[in-house]
Amino acid sequence: MAIAWLDGSIDAAFALARAQQRPLFLYWGAAWCPPCNRVKAEIFARDEFVQRTAAVLCYHLDGDSPGAQALAAQYRLRSYPTLVLYAPDGSEITRLPCELDGELFVAAFDTALAVHAAGSSAAAALDAALVGTRAPSADEWSLLSNYSWDTDEGTLLGERALAPTLTALAAASSNPDAAVRLSLHAQLATGVADAAMLLSVLADARLARSNMDIFNNSGLNLIKIASRREELAAALSSVAAQWADDFWLSAPDRLMAVRLQMRLARLLAPAQGLQQQVSERVAAALAESDDPYERHTLVNTAVSALNDAGLAAQAEQVLLAELPRSHSPYYFMLSLAASARRRNDSAAVLDWYARAWAAAVGPATRLQWGVTYLLSLIDLTPQDSARIAQALQSLQADIDAAGPDARQQRNLSQLQKLAPKIATLNPGSVLPNAHKLMYIWQN
Repeated sequence: MAIAWLDGSIDAAFALARAQQRPLFLYWGAAWCPPCNRVKAEIFARDEFVQRTAAVLCYHLDGDSPGAQALAAQYRLRSYPTLVLYAPDGSEITRLPCELDGELFVAAFDTALAVHAAGSSAAAALDAALVGTRAPSADEWSLLSNYSWDTDEGTLLGERALAPTLTALAAASSNPDAAVRLSLHAQLATGVADAAMLLSVLADARLARSNMDIFNNSGLNLIKIASRREELAAALSSVAAQWADDFWLSAPDRLMAVRLQMRLARLLAPAQGLQQQVSERVAAALAESDDPYERHTLVNTAVSALNDAGLAAQAEQVLLAELPRSHSPYYFMLSLAASARRRNDSAAVLDWYARAWAAAVGPATRLQWGVTYLLSLIDLTPQDSARIAQALQSLQADIDAAGPDARQQRNLSQLQKLAPKIATLNPGSVLPNAHKLMYIWQN
């Protein structure tokens, strides 16, 4: 079974949704993005989710497709991946978090469809909760608790600030599970954690599991902003150990839990014995993974875990071994450049960034990788005007290839990072190309 992605333009997809009176599920992503690959392996390949998509239309907007960055600006899409469920009239029902595992994502998707069928949406539920015109239903509270606040881009929040909004929602929720999840989000947003509340959640296997994405990604941050840190670290480490051995979870999620265990141990004491554990878990997970999407995100997680464990040389070997088989080796070349930077090997940093740019596929990816190389080139060898001028000329070609999209969303953000660096360059052979680039981001 596979998702039936629509062909054609996004305008045609919305027109078909209106004509058929069916919701539209939009996936915004890129081939090289590790979370996107996790979504493909953990969610899109799940039979239960594919079955659910029969009730909606599905559209994949690739960040490297023609005009994609301009469309992303129009629909307020930036982070890869962003997952949006639209009503037939084009209004948003909700944005779904990519971090949920497949089982929980399917449940959140079901809730979103149920809320839509009842005539509501995340925006309507938020207004009801904060204005008090009516009491939100249990499903509406669940929808809000599973909203992707990280990819909102001001769509749902508008002028509201995130932290007080989440705090108010957590306090008002009549759905206990939703209140817990909203509270965890609120604590991260405010920078103040409730140790007693966290301990009670971690003591409840079901509640902890339903919020595994938050604890795996931000559990360490929650402990750092809470009291009773040793107690919390021990409790979360115990839960993470259970997740690491849970064969129902995907290999990347299990390895995320191993990494969390190691980081928790390092928070308070030397991680004795955990280096070997991380090394063995990484080797076992990679040996068992053949799916290209799962493997892409698994390698990314493995490298992070190894680096956190102080096994930088092994992390680099994992990356080097993966390049020949990866569908997006240019992404891992960025990680190899970062590894070289930690070794203070400037020549290797620039070499890997240059190789990543040369291998990159897609107009947006090429432009963004080119800026990354040029930024490092200016930082590490500001005196090498000939090399900088050559890079500027090559980047200009990628900007021209991107067309109007060069001034949109992720492309524009990258060029804006480059602008102040260009301003530090001495006049000379690099100046004409520098002026062209500065014109791009200024207009």
